Amino acid sequence: MEDNKSYYVYIILCENNSYYTGITNNLVNRFNKHAKGRGANYTKFRKPLKYLSAWKVKNVNIALSIEHYIKSVNKKVKAVFIENNRLLKSYYIKEMKYKKKDFNSNISIRSVSKKDIEYINNMLYNQ
Repeated sequence: MEDNKSYYVYIILCENNSYYTGITNNLVNRFNKHAKGRGANYTKFRKPLKYLSAWKVKNVNIALSIEHYIKSVNKKVKAVFIENNRLLKSYYIKEMKYKKKDFNSNISIRSVSKKDIEYINNMLYNQ
């Protein structure tokens, strides 16, 4: 399924110091849903505090695959992706090539800058 939308795969810090990973086409609206308990079951019981990292993807199927990949790795690896979010693309492609020998690695995964994440978090905090 191809479309012209962009999707974001994101990691949120929750109040119990856990991470939640999801996808959306609007980071502000999605965080507000999580904060109001209308998002995922996970965030209904673990209050979301802020975005830690996000990646912009042009294809919903790739976004879902990346979300699944991030959810499959341990917290230490997630922390690596948060600290240096540009590493996600190479880790993800390596994993997909291992699983699917014919995986097309010519995909667009753009890291959302820490400055932009901070801006979004400030905007959410000041609503």
